[in-house]
Amino acid sequence: MAQQIENGLWKLYIPLEGNPLKNLNSYLIRGERSLLIDTGFRWESCRSAMERELAETGVDRDRMDIFVTHLHSDHAGLTPALLRPGCRAYISRIDGAGLVDHQDDGTWKRIYAAYVKEGFSPEEMEALWDSNPARSAAPDRLDSYTYLEDGDLLPYGGLRCILTPGHTPGHMCLYDEARRWFFSGDHILFHITPNICRWEALPDALGSYLESLQKVQDLPVNLLLPAHREETGSLAARVDELTAHHRRRIEAACEAVQEEAGLTAYEIAGRMRWNIRSRSWAEFPLTQKFFAVGEALAHLDYLERRGRVERRESEGKCRYYVGGKEAKQE
Repeated sequence: MAQQIENGLWKLYIPLEGNPLKNLNSYLIRGERSLLIDTGFRWESCRSAMERELAETGVDRDRMDIFVTHLHSDHAGLTPALLRPGCRAYISRIDGAGLVDHQDDGTWKRIYAAYVKEGFSPEEMEALWDSNPARSAAPDRLDSYTYLEDGDLLPYGGLRCILTPGHTPGHMCLYDEARRWFFSGDHILFHITPNICRWEALPDALGSYLESLQKVQDLPVNLLLPAHREETGSLAARVDELTAHHRRRIEAACEAVQEEAGLTAYEIAGRMRWNIRSRSWAEFPLTQKFFAVGEALAHLDYLERRGRVERRESEGKCRYYVGGKEAKQE
């Protein structure tokens, strides 16, 4: 059911059935021209929920534009299906390019081949081809996005775009300075931590994410509006918690390399702790393994760029070893 949380602002609960995220918080700013923020997977269950809840708000669909915080399919998947003639779909220029790139099967073949080098079996990657919603629930092709840059202003009550790379290369938050509303997308979440994985277009995804956390920490905020789960606590405190979480993960990845040289990222991920109901790494759902290895890779990339680990390729697999440089203080 759609929930009006302030005058002119609605929260829409879009179910993500069978996904650990459980639901997407989509937001609607109603006005002379309205703005929908994020849309859900390209699934019929998401579309029917979205259509029903938009109807509950009474929004004029012919005057409703869409803003996509980032390219992940649980945020962008329904955009082409919901967009009506004469309406705009906004996304950052960086993630807009990534969205187009990820509509190409060749991109996914390249990504999956790279993950085989990092320790997955070819059979696992083949099984993921049709079951990974990052690919299968992505949006249909749409050639009419309006691309945004850091600092751009949108007219829906006065929204400033804040580029926050890390979760994706071009993740973008929205901030209403007058009302102190902060739409944080997947950059700042409570109860769960945003997944930070390796990206071809972002060589140091984790380092970029940690910098992006600092970029928003001191924003004056009255209303925190994350894309998943609920908001509990302050923005500044949550930034500190997320930073500390990733500092611990960095050390856990480094310790795994120190304890046994020559492990693959897949094997290192299996030695890290994950907040998922599974008795062992072997029993992890395959889709969750994909994201876990991606996150382990982001932490290993962070360590490699700072000289604390070294990656070597041998017999078709990338393996990790203790690096020769001392850690840089940051």
